[in-house]
Amino acid sequence: MLELGQIQSTILREYYRKDSPSFECYLFLHFTEAEDARALIKRLLPMVTSCADVDRGVAHVLNIGLTYPAVDMFGFGGAAHALNQTDHEATGAIAAFKCGMKARAVSILGDVDESDPDNWEPVYRNGRIHAVVWVTAKQEEALRQGVGKAREAIDAAPTVELLHVQEARGFSGEYAGTEHFGYADGIAQPSVLGSGIPDHPGDGTPRKRRGWDRLQPGEFVLGQIDESGQNQFRSPFFVNGSFLVVRKLQQHVVRFREYVAEVAQRNGTTPELVASKMVGRWPSGAPLVLSPDRDDPALGADDRRNNDFRYDGDPDGLRCPLGSHIRRNNPREDPSGPGAVQTRLHRIIRRSTPYGPRLPDGAPDDGKERGVMFAVINADIARQFEFLQLNWINSVLSSTVLTLPADRDPLVGQQLRGRSAGKFLIPSSHRKKAPTIAWGLPTFVTTRGGAYFLLPSLDALWDIAHGKTYEDPNGCEQDEPQRPPDPLPEPRQPSPCDKLPRGEPEPAPSEPAVEAPAANADPPANADPPAEVTAPADANPPATPPSGARSKEGG
Repeated sequence: MLELGQIQSTILREYYRKDSPSFECYLFLHFTEAEDARALIKRLLPMVTSCADVDRGVAHVLNIGLTYPAVDMFGFGGAAHALNQTDHEATGAIAAFKCGMKARAVSILGDVDESDPDNWEPVYRNGRIHAVVWVTAKQEEALRQGVGKAREAIDAAPTVELLHVQEARGFSGEYAGTEHFGYADGIAQPSVLGSGIPDHPGDGTPRKRRGWDRLQPGEFVLGQIDESGQNQFRSPFFVNGSFLVVRKLQQHVVRFREYVAEVAQRNGTTPELVASKMVGRWPSGAPLVLSPDRDDPALGADDRRNNDFRYDGDPDGLRCPLGSHIRRNNPREDPSGPGAVQTRLHRIIRRSTPYGPRLPDGAPDDGKERGVMFAVINADIARQFEFLQLNWINSVLSSTVLTLPADRDPLVGQQLRGRSAGKFLIPSSHRKKAPTIAWGLPTFVTTRGGAYFLLPSLDALWDIAHGKTYEDPNGCEQDEPQRPPDPLPEPRQPSPCDKLPRGEPEPAPSEPAVEAPAANADPPANADPPAEVTAPADANPPATPPSGARSKEGG
Protein backbone atom coordinates (compact mmCIF):
# COMPACT_ATOMS: atom_id res chain seq x y z
CA MET A 1 0.00 0.00 0.00
CA LEU A 2 1.36 3.40 -0.96
CA GLU A 3 2.37 5.73 1.86
CA LEU A 4 0.66 8.83 0.50
CA GLY A 5 1.78 10.89 3.48
CA GLN A 6 5.43 10.27 2.54
CA ILE A 7 5.18 10.88 -1.23
CA GLN A 8 5.65 14.44 -2.51
CA SER A 9 2.36 15.52 -4.03
CA THR A 10 3.71 16.29 -7.52
CA ILE A 11 4.35 12.58 -8.03
CA LEU A 12 0.76 11.34 -7.85
CA ARG A 13 -1.39 14.44 -7.48
CA GLU A 14 -2.15 17.56 -9.50
CA TYR A 15 -1.78 15.75 -12.79
CA TYR A 16 -5.34 14.78 -13.55
CA ARG A 17 -6.96 16.79 -16.31
CA LYS A 18 -9.51 18.71 -14.24
CA ASP A 19 -7.13 19.19 -11.30
CA SER A 20 -4.12 20.58 -13.14
CA PRO A 21 -2.69 23.72 -11.52
CA SER A 22 -3.29 27.01 -13.26
CA PHE A 23 -0.29 28.86 -11.80
CA GLU A 24 3.28 27.59 -11.33
CA CYS A 25 6.63 28.93 -10.23
CA TYR A 26 10.02 27.17 -10.42
CA LEU A 27 12.78 28.49 -8.13
CA PHE A 28 16.19 27.14 -9.18
CA LEU A 29 18.88 27.15 -6.47
CA HIS A 30 22.64 26.74 -6.09
CA PHE A 31 24.21 25.49 -2.86
CA THR A 32 27.67 26.63 -1.76
CA GLU A 33 27.84 25.02 1.69
CA ALA A 34 26.12 21.77 2.68
CA GLU A 35 25.19 22.94 6.17
CA ASP A 36 23.47 26.07 4.88
CA ALA A 37 21.62 23.93 2.34
CA ARG A 38 20.53 21.50 5.05
CA ALA A 39 19.25 24.42 7.11
CA LEU A 40 17.23 25.65 4.13
CA ILE A 41 15.63 22.25 3.60
CA LYS A 42 14.83 22.13 7.32
CA ARG A 43 13.00 25.47 7.03
CA LEU A 44 11.18 24.40 3.86
CA LEU A 45 10.22 20.93 5.10
CA PRO A 46 7.04 22.04 6.94
CA MET A 47 5.86 23.62 3.67
CA VAL A 48 6.41 20.51 1.54
CA THR A 49 3.08 18.96 0.56
CA SER A 50 2.47 15.24 0.33
CA CYS A 51 -0.26 13.45 -1.62
CA ALA A 52 -2.19 13.10 1.66
CA ASP A 53 -1.93 16.86 2.22
CA VAL A 54 -3.47 17.55 -1.18
CA ASP A 55 -6.28 15.10 -0.46
CA ARG A 56 -7.07 17.02 2.73
CA GLY A 57 -7.06 20.29 0.82
CA VAL A 58 -4.29 22.87 0.50
CA ALA A 59 -4.16 26.36 -0.98
CA HIS A 60 -0.91 25.70 -2.80
CA VAL A 61 1.58 22.89 -3.38
CA LEU A 62 5.33 23.08 -2.70
CA ASN A 63 7.76 20.31 -3.65
CA ILE A 64 11.56 20.05 -3.63
CA GLY A 65 13.74 18.37 -6.27
CA LEU A 66 17.49 17.74 -5.97
CA THR A 67 20.03 17.21 -8.74
CA TYR A 68 22.78 14.62 -8.38
CA PRO A 69 25.45 17.15 -7.28
CA ALA A 70 23.18 18.13 -4.37
CA VAL A 71 22.54 14.50 -3.43
CA ASP A 72 26.29 13.94 -3.53
CA MET A 73 26.92 17.05 -1.41
CA PHE A 74 24.61 15.63 1.27
CA GLY A 75 26.54 12.35 1.37
CA PHE A 76 24.18 10.13 -0.62
CA GLY A 77 25.90 10.30 -4.02
CA GLY A 78 28.45 7.48 -3.96
CA ALA A 79 27.52 3.88 -4.69
CA ALA A 80 28.07 2.91 -1.06
CA HIS A 81 25.57 5.51 0.05
CA ALA A 82 23.00 5.65 -2.75
CA LEU A 83 22.74 1.98 -3.76
CA ASN A 84 22.98 -1.08 -1.58
CA GLN A 85 23.56 -4.59 -2.90
CA THR A 86 19.90 -5.12 -3.74
CA ASP A 87 19.65 -2.05 -5.96
CA HIS A 88 21.93 -3.02 -8.81
CA GLU A 89 18.94 -3.38 -11.17
CA ALA A 90 18.46 0.39 -10.97
CA THR A 91 21.91 1.32 -12.25
CA GLY A 92 20.47 2.57 -15.57
CA ALA A 93 18.20 5.03 -13.83
CA ILE A 94 21.01 6.13 -11.54
CA ALA A 95 23.38 6.63 -14.47
CA ALA A 96 20.95 8.99 -16.20
CA PHE A 97 20.32 10.93 -13.00
CA LYS A 98 24.02 11.11 -12.20
CA CYS A 99 25.06 12.31 -15.67
CA GLY A 100 22.31 14.90 -15.85
CA MET A 101 20.28 16.10 -18.81
CA LYS A 102 22.95 18.24 -20.47
CA ALA A 103 25.39 15.33 -20.79
CA ARG A 104 22.76 13.20 -22.54
CA ALA A 105 20.99 15.94 -24.51
CA VAL A 106 22.58 15.45 -27.92
CA SER A 107 23.20 11.69 -28.01
CA ILE A 108 19.96 10.51 -26.40
CA LEU A 109 17.39 13.32 -26.20
CA GLY A 110 17.96 14.63 -29.72
CA ASP A 111 18.66 18.20 -28.62
CA VAL A 112 20.52 19.41 -31.71
CA ASP A 113 20.59 22.53 -33.88
CA GLU A 114 18.42 25.16 -32.16
CA SER A 115 17.99 22.82 -29.18
CA ASP A 116 21.71 22.14 -28.68
CA PRO A 117 22.78 22.70 -25.05
CA ASP A 118 25.14 25.45 -26.24
CA ASN A 119 21.98 27.42 -27.06
CA TRP A 120 20.19 26.74 -23.76
CA GLU A 121 19.44 29.50 -21.32
CA PRO A 122 22.44 30.07 -19.01
CA VAL A 123 20.77 28.75 -15.87
CA TYR A 124 20.36 25.31 -17.48
CA ARG A 125 23.66 25.42 -19.36
CA ASN A 126 26.22 26.19 -16.67
CA GLY A 127 25.69 23.11 -14.46
CA ARG A 128 25.10 25.05 -11.23
CA ILE A 129 21.55 23.93 -10.42
CA HIS A 130 21.40 21.98 -7.17
CA ALA A 131 17.68 22.16 -6.41
CA VAL A 132 14.30 23.32 -7.61
CA VAL A 133 11.48 24.51 -5.38
CA TRP A 134 8.30 24.00 -7.38
CA VAL A 135 5.20 25.89 -6.20
CA THR A 136 1.79 25.41 -7.83
CA ALA A 137 -1.66 26.80 -7.08
CA LYS A 138 -5.08 27.25 -8.62
CA GLN A 139 -5.32 30.90 -7.57
CA GLU A 140 -2.69 33.52 -8.33
CA GLU A 141 -2.85 34.94 -4.80
CA ALA A 142 -2.22 31.49 -3.33
CA LEU A 143 0.82 31.14 -5.59
CA ARG A 144 2.15 34.49 -4.40
CA GLN A 145 1.79 33.41 -0.77
CA GLY A 146 3.57 30.11 -1.36
CA VAL A 147 6.39 31.69 -3.34
CA GLY A 148 6.74 34.44 -0.75
CA LYS A 149 7.24 31.95 2.07
CA ALA A 150 9.77 30.00 0.01
CA ARG A 151 11.67 33.19 -0.80
CA GLU A 152 11.85 34.11 2.89
CA ALA A 153 13.40 30.73 3.67
CA ILE A 154 15.87 31.07 0.78
CA ASP A 155 16.84 34.61 1.75
CA ALA A 156 17.66 33.38 5.27
CA ALA A 157 20.35 31.05 3.86
CA PRO A 158 23.39 33.26 3.19
CA THR A 159 25.23 30.85 0.88
CA VAL A 160 22.20 29.64 -1.08
CA GLU A 161 21.90 31.45 -4.41
CA LEU A 162 18.59 31.91 -6.19
CA LEU A 163 19.67 31.34 -9.78
CA HIS A 164 16.46 31.86 -11.67
CA VAL A 165 12.69 32.21 -11.28
CA GLN A 166 10.44 30.76 -14.00
CA GLU A 167 6.69 31.23 -13.95
CA ALA A 168 3.96 29.58 -16.01
CA ARG A 169 0.19 29.91 -16.09
CA GLY A 170 -2.70 28.23 -17.82
CA PHE A 171 -4.89 30.03 -20.32
CA SER A 172 -8.35 31.31 -19.47
CA GLY A 173 -11.74 31.42 -21.13
CA GLU A 174 -12.25 29.45 -24.32
CA TYR A 175 -8.56 28.49 -24.41
CA ALA A 176 -8.47 27.00 -20.93
CA GLY A 177 -6.75 23.64 -20.90
CA THR A 178 -4.89 24.18 -24.19
CA GLU A 179 -1.28 24.92 -25.13
CA HIS A 180 0.08 27.51 -27.54
CA PHE A 181 -0.65 25.49 -30.70
CA GLY A 182 -4.32 25.52 -29.65
CA TYR A 183 -4.86 21.86 -28.70
CA ALA A 184 -6.28 20.37 -25.50
CA ASP A 185 -3.38 18.87 -23.61
CA GLY A 186 -2.62 16.06 -21.17
CA ILE A 187 -5.79 14.03 -21.63
CA ALA A 188 -4.11 10.62 -21.48
CA GLN A 189 -2.35 10.05 -18.14
CA PRO A 190 -1.34 6.71 -16.63
CA SER A 191 -3.70 5.20 -14.10
CA VAL A 192 -1.61 4.11 -11.10
CA LEU A 193 -2.53 1.18 -8.86
CA GLY A 194 -3.07 2.32 -5.27
CA SER A 195 -2.77 6.03 -6.06
CA GLY A 196 -6.25 6.84 -4.79
CA ILE A 197 -7.06 8.73 -8.00
CA PRO A 198 -10.18 7.55 -9.85
CA ASP A 199 -9.31 6.43 -13.34
CA HIS A 200 -11.16 6.82 -16.62
CA PRO A 201 -11.36 4.41 -19.56
CA GLY A 202 -8.13 4.50 -21.54
CA ASP A 203 -5.93 5.83 -18.73
CA GLY A 204 -4.28 2.47 -18.10
CA THR A 205 -2.94 -0.17 -20.46
CA PRO A 206 -5.24 -2.19 -22.74
CA ARG A 207 -6.23 -5.73 -21.81
CA LYS A 208 -6.27 -8.37 -24.52
CA ARG A 209 -9.98 -8.18 -25.18
CA ARG A 210 -11.56 -5.20 -23.46
CA GLY A 211 -11.00 -2.88 -20.54
CA TRP A 212 -7.88 -1.27 -19.09
CA ASP A 213 -5.42 -2.21 -16.37
CA ARG A 214 -3.79 0.20 -13.96
CA LEU A 215 -0.01 0.42 -13.99
CA GLN A 216 2.06 -0.85 -11.09
CA PRO A 217 3.06 2.01 -8.75
CA GLY A 218 6.77 1.22 -9.12
CA GLU A 219 6.68 2.84 -12.56
CA PHE A 220 6.43 6.19 -10.78
CA VAL A 221 7.13 5.66 -7.06
CA LEU A 222 10.52 4.28 -6.02
CA GLY A 223 10.55 1.31 -3.66
CA GLN A 224 7.42 -0.23 -5.21
CA ILE A 225 6.81 -3.13 -7.60
CA ASP A 226 7.00 -2.04 -11.25
CA GLU A 227 5.67 -3.54 -14.48
CA SER A 228 8.64 -5.92 -14.70
CA GLY A 229 7.61 -7.41 -11.35
CA GLN A 230 10.66 -6.01 -9.55
CA ASN A 231 11.26 -3.51 -6.78
CA GLN A 232 14.10 -1.55 -8.33
CA PHE A 233 14.80 0.80 -5.42
CA ARG A 234 14.87 -0.62 -1.91
CA SER A 235 17.43 1.77 -0.42
CA PRO A 236 15.75 3.84 2.32
CA PHE A 237 16.99 7.06 0.74
CA PHE A 238 14.99 6.38 -2.45
CA VAL A 239 11.82 4.73 -1.08
CA ASN A 240 8.68 6.80 -1.75
CA GLY A 241 10.58 9.17 -4.01
CA SER A 242 10.57 9.61 -7.79
CA PHE A 243 12.63 11.17 -10.55
CA LEU A 244 11.56 14.47 -12.07
CA VAL A 245 12.45 15.71 -15.55
CA VAL A 246 12.03 19.46 -16.11
CA ARG A 247 12.30 20.92 -19.62
CA LYS A 248 11.61 24.40 -20.89
CA LEU A 249 10.23 23.98 -24.42
CA GLN A 250 9.77 26.95 -26.74
CA GLN A 251 6.90 26.65 -29.23
CA HIS A 252 7.24 28.33 -32.63
CA VAL A 253 3.57 29.17 -33.08
CA VAL A 254 3.75 31.24 -36.28
CA ARG A 255 6.02 28.64 -37.90
CA PHE A 256 3.46 25.94 -37.03
CA ARG A 257 0.44 27.92 -38.28
CA GLU A 258 2.09 28.95 -41.56
CA TYR A 259 3.30 25.43 -42.32
CA VAL A 260 -0.04 23.65 -41.81
CA ALA A 261 -1.78 26.39 -43.84
CA GLU A 262 0.67 25.86 -46.72
CA VAL A 263 0.20 22.09 -46.69
CA ALA A 264 -3.57 22.49 -46.55
CA GLN A 265 -3.59 24.89 -49.51
CA ARG A 266 -1.49 22.54 -51.65
CA ASN A 267 -3.76 19.59 -50.91
CA GLY A 268 -7.18 21.21 -50.93
CA THR A 269 -7.97 20.68 -47.25
CA THR A 270 -8.07 22.77 -44.06
CA PRO A 271 -5.19 23.79 -41.77
CA GLU A 272 -7.11 22.39 -38.80
CA LEU A 273 -7.28 18.94 -40.41
CA VAL A 274 -3.56 18.89 -41.24
CA ALA A 275 -2.62 19.99 -37.72
CA SER A 276 -5.03 17.52 -36.12
CA LYS A 277 -3.60 14.67 -38.20
CA MET A 278 -0.17 15.57 -36.82
CA VAL A 279 -1.46 15.64 -33.26
CA GLY A 280 -3.88 12.69 -33.45
CA ARG A 281 -6.66 14.69 -31.80
CA TRP A 282 -8.81 17.65 -32.72
CA PRO A 283 -8.35 20.97 -30.87
CA SER A 284 -11.08 19.99 -28.40
CA GLY A 285 -9.23 16.77 -27.52
CA ALA A 286 -11.57 14.50 -29.47
CA PRO A 287 -9.46 11.60 -30.85
CA LEU A 288 -9.35 11.05 -34.60
CA VAL A 289 -9.87 7.32 -34.06
CA LEU A 290 -13.37 8.06 -32.76
CA SER A 291 -14.12 11.17 -34.85
CA PRO A 292 -12.03 11.07 -38.03
CA ASP A 293 -13.84 13.70 -40.14
CA ARG A 294 -14.60 16.62 -37.84
CA ASP A 295 -14.04 17.95 -34.34
CA ASP A 296 -16.50 16.87 -31.65
CA PRO A 297 -16.21 19.20 -28.63
CA ALA A 298 -18.68 17.12 -26.60
CA LEU A 299 -16.50 14.04 -27.11
CA GLY A 300 -13.35 16.00 -26.31
CA ALA A 301 -14.79 17.19 -22.99
CA ASP A 302 -16.08 13.76 -21.93
CA ASP A 303 -13.52 12.06 -19.67
CA ARG A 304 -15.36 8.76 -20.00
CA ARG A 305 -14.99 8.69 -23.81
CA ASN A 306 -12.16 10.94 -25.02
CA ASN A 307 -9.45 8.42 -24.17
CA ASP A 308 -11.34 5.15 -24.50
CA PHE A 309 -10.05 3.94 -27.84
CA ARG A 310 -7.56 1.54 -29.43
CA TYR A 311 -5.73 1.37 -32.74
CA ASP A 312 -6.65 -2.21 -33.69
CA GLY A 313 -9.49 -0.91 -35.88
CA ASP A 314 -7.17 1.51 -37.69
CA PRO A 315 -4.11 -0.61 -38.63
CA ASP A 316 -3.24 1.51 -41.70
CA GLY A 317 -3.60 4.88 -40.01
CA LEU A 318 -6.52 5.99 -42.17
CA ARG A 319 -8.16 7.68 -39.18
CA CYS A 320 -5.17 8.51 -37.01
CA PRO A 321 -1.88 8.52 -38.98
CA LEU A 322 0.72 6.03 -37.80
CA GLY A 323 3.27 8.79 -37.23
CA SER A 324 0.98 11.18 -35.32
CA HIS A 325 2.14 12.58 -32.01
CA ILE A 326 -0.22 10.68 -29.71
CA ARG A 327 0.14 7.38 -31.57
CA ARG A 328 3.93 7.52 -31.25
CA ASN A 329 4.06 8.44 -27.57
CA ASN A 330 1.35 6.07 -26.34
CA PRO A 331 0.92 3.30 -28.95
CA ARG A 332 -1.49 1.34 -26.69
CA GLU A 333 -1.90 -1.98 -28.51
CA ASP A 334 -1.14 -0.57 -31.97
CA PRO A 335 -0.99 -3.63 -34.30
CA SER A 336 1.61 -1.86 -36.45
CA GLY A 337 3.65 -0.72 -33.44
CA PRO A 338 5.34 -2.09 -30.32
CA GLY A 339 2.16 -3.44 -28.73
CA ALA A 340 0.75 -3.16 -25.24
CA VAL A 341 3.37 -5.28 -23.46
CA GLN A 342 6.22 -3.00 -24.47
CA THR A 343 4.17 0.18 -24.21
CA ARG A 344 3.42 -0.34 -20.53
CA LEU A 345 7.17 -0.23 -19.75
CA HIS A 346 7.55 3.29 -21.13
CA ARG A 347 4.66 5.31 -19.71
CA ILE A 348 5.28 8.67 -18.03
CA ILE A 349 3.21 11.10 -15.98
CA ARG A 350 3.25 14.43 -17.77
CA ARG A 351 2.75 17.96 -16.46
CA SER A 352 2.77 20.96 -18.73
CA THR A 353 1.80 24.60 -18.21
CA PRO A 354 2.27 27.39 -20.76
CA TYR A 355 4.66 30.25 -20.25
CA GLY A 356 4.47 33.48 -22.22
CA PRO A 357 1.36 35.21 -23.62
CA ARG A 358 -0.91 33.43 -26.05
CA LEU A 359 -0.59 34.68 -29.62
CA PRO A 360 -4.07 35.57 -30.97
CA ASP A 361 -5.32 33.58 -33.93
CA GLY A 362 -4.07 35.04 -37.22
CA ALA A 363 -1.69 37.49 -35.53
CA PRO A 364 1.85 37.98 -36.88
CA ASP A 365 4.87 37.01 -34.84
CA ASP A 366 5.26 39.51 -31.98
CA GLY A 367 8.81 38.44 -31.14
CA LYS A 368 7.87 37.19 -27.66
CA GLU A 369 8.99 33.78 -26.47
CA ARG A 370 6.26 31.32 -25.55
CA GLY A 371 6.08 27.62 -24.86
CA VAL A 372 5.53 25.18 -22.01
CA MET A 373 7.27 24.23 -18.82
CA PHE A 374 7.21 20.49 -19.28
CA ALA A 375 7.69 18.09 -16.38
CA VAL A 376 7.83 14.29 -16.30
CA ILE A 377 7.39 11.94 -13.34
CA ASN A 378 9.01 8.52 -13.79
CA ALA A 379 10.91 5.92 -11.76
CA ASP A 380 13.54 5.24 -14.42
CA ILE A 381 14.64 8.21 -16.53
CA ALA A 382 16.50 5.99 -19.01
CA ARG A 383 13.74 3.41 -19.53
CA GLN A 384 10.86 5.84 -19.58
CA PHE A 385 11.48 9.47 -20.57
CA GLU A 386 14.75 8.96 -22.46
CA PHE A 387 13.44 5.88 -24.27
CA LEU A 388 10.49 7.86 -25.63
CA GLN A 389 12.74 10.69 -26.76
CA LEU A 390 15.26 8.42 -28.46
CA ASN A 391 13.11 5.68 -29.97
CA TRP A 392 9.62 7.09 -30.53
CA ILE A 393 10.06 10.85 -30.95
CA ASN A 394 13.42 11.56 -32.58
CA SER A 395 14.54 8.29 -34.16
CA VAL A 396 12.46 5.29 -35.17
CA LEU A 397 8.74 5.29 -35.70
CA SER A 398 6.60 3.32 -33.31
CA SER A 399 4.87 2.24 -36.53
CA THR A 400 6.81 1.63 -39.74
CA VAL A 401 3.98 0.94 -42.19
CA LEU A 402 3.35 3.46 -44.99
CA THR A 403 6.23 5.71 -44.05
CA LEU A 404 10.02 5.94 -43.87
CA PRO A 405 12.29 5.36 -40.85
CA ALA A 406 13.59 8.94 -41.18
CA ASP A 407 10.20 10.30 -40.09
CA ARG A 408 10.06 11.82 -36.61
CA ASP A 409 7.35 13.11 -34.32
CA PRO A 410 5.75 15.87 -36.43
CA LEU A 411 4.86 18.03 -33.43
CA VAL A 412 7.75 17.86 -30.94
CA GLY A 413 10.50 16.02 -32.84
CA GLN A 414 13.80 17.60 -33.90
CA GLN A 415 13.42 17.40 -37.66
CA LEU A 416 16.16 16.62 -40.17
CA ARG A 417 17.51 19.26 -42.52
CA GLY A 418 18.61 19.45 -46.16
CA ARG A 419 17.64 16.73 -48.62
CA SER A 420 16.53 14.50 -45.76
CA ALA A 421 14.28 17.16 -44.23
CA GLY A 422 11.43 15.77 -42.21
CA LYS A 423 8.08 14.85 -43.66
CA PHE A 424 4.73 13.59 -42.45
CA LEU A 425 2.42 11.20 -44.30
CA ILE A 426 -1.38 11.36 -44.11
CA PRO A 427 -2.91 8.23 -45.70
CA SER A 428 -6.10 8.63 -47.73
CA SER A 429 -9.19 6.53 -47.08
CA HIS A 430 -10.32 7.03 -50.69
CA ARG A 431 -9.01 4.40 -53.06
CA LYS A 432 -8.47 6.85 -55.94
CA LYS A 433 -6.93 9.63 -53.88
CA ALA A 434 -3.21 9.71 -53.17
CA PRO A 435 -1.99 10.23 -49.62
CA THR A 436 -1.01 13.70 -48.48
CA ILE A 437 2.71 14.09 -47.84
CA ALA A 438 3.79 17.10 -45.84
CA TRP A 439 7.33 17.67 -47.14
CA GLY A 440 10.03 19.85 -45.56
CA LEU A 441 8.67 19.49 -42.06
CA PRO A 442 10.34 22.08 -39.80
CA THR A 443 11.01 21.83 -36.08
CA PHE A 444 8.15 23.40 -34.13
CA VAL A 445 9.47 22.95 -30.57
CA THR A 446 12.93 23.99 -29.33
CA THR A 447 14.49 22.96 -26.04
CA ARG A 448 15.60 25.97 -24.00
CA GLY A 449 17.05 23.92 -21.16
CA GLY A 450 16.28 21.43 -18.44
CA ALA A 451 17.57 19.22 -15.65
CA TYR A 452 17.00 15.90 -13.88
CA PHE A 453 15.92 15.89 -10.23
CA LEU A 454 15.16 13.42 -7.45
CA LEU A 455 11.96 14.09 -5.53
CA PRO A 456 12.84 12.49 -2.17
CA SER A 457 10.24 11.30 0.30
CA LEU A 458 9.43 13.51 3.28
CA ASP A 459 11.44 11.15 5.50
CA ALA A 460 14.45 11.41 3.16
CA LEU A 461 14.19 15.21 3.22
CA TRP A 462 14.12 15.06 7.04
CA ASP A 463 17.26 12.90 7.01
CA ILE A 464 19.00 15.39 4.74
CA ALA A 465 17.93 18.34 6.87
CA HIS A 466 19.25 16.68 10.03
CA GLY A 467 22.50 15.38 8.55
CA LYS A 468 21.63 11.68 8.77
CA THR A 469 23.44 9.14 6.59
CA TYR A 470 23.44 5.37 6.22
CA GLU A 471 26.40 5.06 8.55
CA ASP A 472 24.38 6.69 11.31
CA PRO A 473 22.54 3.83 13.08
CA ASN A 474 19.89 6.28 14.27
CA GLY A 475 19.11 7.63 10.83
CA CYS A 476 17.68 6.27 7.60
CA GLU A 477 16.72 2.91 9.11
CA GLN A 478 14.19 0.75 7.35
CA ASP A 479 13.22 -2.89 7.65
CA GLU A 480 14.19 -4.74 4.50
CA PRO A 481 12.35 -7.89 3.34
CA GLN A 482 14.31 -11.09 3.86
CA ARG A 483 15.23 -12.69 0.56
CA PRO A 484 18.19 -14.45 -1.07
CA PRO A 485 20.92 -12.06 -2.16
CA ASP A 486 20.85 -10.99 -5.79
CA PRO A 487 23.76 -11.92 -8.05
CA LEU A 488 26.32 -9.24 -8.61
CA PRO A 489 25.80 -7.20 -11.79
CA GLU A 490 27.89 -7.83 -14.85
CA PRO A 491 31.01 -5.64 -15.05
CA ARG A 492 30.68 -2.72 -17.42
CA GLN A 493 32.95 -0.21 -19.11
CA PRO A 494 33.59 2.96 -17.08
CA SER A 495 31.55 6.03 -18.02
CA PRO A 496 32.72 9.66 -17.99
CA CYS A 497 29.80 10.31 -15.66
CA ASP A 498 31.05 7.89 -12.99
CA LYS A 499 33.42 10.23 -11.19
CA LEU A 500 31.89 13.67 -11.23
CA PRO A 501 33.54 16.00 -8.68
CA ARG A 502 31.60 16.29 -5.45
CA GLY A 503 29.59 19.50 -5.31
CA GLU A 504 31.00 20.79 -8.61
CA PRO A 505 29.18 21.45 -11.90
CA GLU A 506 28.81 18.50 -14.21
CA PRO A 507 31.33 18.77 -17.06
CA ALA A 508 30.17 18.30 -20.61
CA PRO A 509 31.70 15.01 -21.81
CA SER A 510 33.88 14.93 -24.89
CA GLU A 511 31.98 11.92 -26.07
CA PRO A 512 28.48 10.55 -25.34
CA ALA A 513 28.18 9.76 -21.67
CA VAL A 514 26.49 6.43 -22.31
CA GLU A 515 25.89 4.27 -25.29
CA ALA A 516 22.56 5.12 -26.86
CA PRO A 517 19.96 2.37 -26.56
CA ALA A 518 19.10 0.53 -29.73
CA ALA A 519 15.95 1.52 -31.51
CA ASN A 520 12.79 -0.22 -30.31
CA ALA A 521 14.73 -1.81 -27.49
CA ASP A 522 14.79 -0.92 -23.82
CA PRO A 523 17.80 1.23 -22.93
CA PRO A 524 20.39 -0.02 -20.45
CA ALA A 525 19.26 -0.45 -17.14
CA ASN A 526 27.09 32.54 -15.82
CA ALA A 527 24.19 32.05 -13.60
CA ASP A 528 21.18 34.27 -14.08
CA PRO A 529 20.85 37.02 -11.44
CA PRO A 530 18.07 36.60 -8.89
CA ALA A 531 14.83 37.54 -10.57
CA GLU A 532 11.76 39.11 -9.10
CA VAL A 533 8.62 37.04 -9.45
CA THR A 534 6.43 38.49 -12.15
CA ALA A 535 3.55 36.77 -13.82
CA PRO A 536 3.73 36.43 -17.62
CA ALA A 537 1.47 38.78 -19.47
CA ASP A 538 -1.90 37.44 -20.49
CA ALA A 539 -4.20 39.31 -22.77
CA ASN A 540 -7.19 38.05 -20.78
CA PRO A 541 -6.40 37.61 -17.07
CA PRO A 542 -8.64 34.88 -15.70
CA ALA A 543 -11.62 35.90 -13.65
CA THR A 544 -11.70 32.36 -12.32
CA PRO A 545 -8.78 29.96 -12.34
CA PRO A 546 -8.66 27.88 -15.52
CA SER A 547 -7.58 24.29 -15.66
CA GLY A 548 -3.93 24.35 -16.66
CA ALA A 549 -2.73 23.14 -20.00
CA ARG A 550 -1.13 19.76 -20.13
CA SER A 551 1.84 18.44 -22.00
CA LYS A 552 1.67 17.24 -25.57
CA GLU A 553 4.13 14.44 -24.74
CA GLY A 554 1.62 11.63 -24.92
CA GLY A 555 -1.82 10.60 -26.09
